[in-house]
Amino acid sequence: MRTSPTGKCRNNSHGLTCSINTQAQSTTKYESKCKTYWDFHVNHSGFTFVELMVVVGIFTIVLLFSIPVFRQIHLTSNASDHVTGLIVFLENLKLRAMVENKNFTLYMDSGSGKIYVTDDTMDEDARQVALNNGISLKGDLQLLNLEFPDDDTRPDDDKSICFFSKGYSDRVLIHVREESREMTIQLCMFQKKVHLIDRYVSYDDCI
Repeated sequence: MRTSPTGKCRNNSHGLTCSINTQAQSTTKYESKCKTYWDFHVNHSGFTFVELMVVVGIFTIVLLFSIPVFRQIHLTSNASDHVTGLIVFLENLKLRAMVENKNFTLYMDSGSGKIYVTDDTMDEDARQVALNNGISLKGDLQLLNLEFPDDDTRPDDDKSICFFSKGYSDRVLIHVREESREMTIQLCMFQKKVHLIDRYVSYDDCI
């Protein structure tokens, strides 16, 4: 380390004499650097209160968004693959209506067990093709009936569920049976998730 010489000067009989002292300056610079390093280490060790609160806030937000997912997993964990497939189909149809900006209508025939989908851009021939290409519920899954909160205003033969491009749908309870087990699939108007209830319920039960 290169340092500038320092010291004291005095006059004597031989002229001006200077005593050079470089050790003091070198020691002073070393102590200054050590103090700077120590202050930096102290100021940057651990977390501040603000940083800790930010971490707690992020963890809380993640937890709040995870609770509905855990609930949905719990509700469908006891369902068969056929029931789960129907639930996923309904959720995807609701999403598809928004993505494609179309109004879809799902027809579910409890007599034949067939379901088919039409949209508002189809003509009569296309609707007939959709009907002919309808799919049946898989396995032992049977459709019992559809229950709407406005059943009194609907025609008896109107068992269709509408999915709108704005992201909402009809409110309906889809009652199904698999072997001897009866379940209710609840489709809410503004919720993306479809809920499974492990028993037969109706709107009269105030769910």
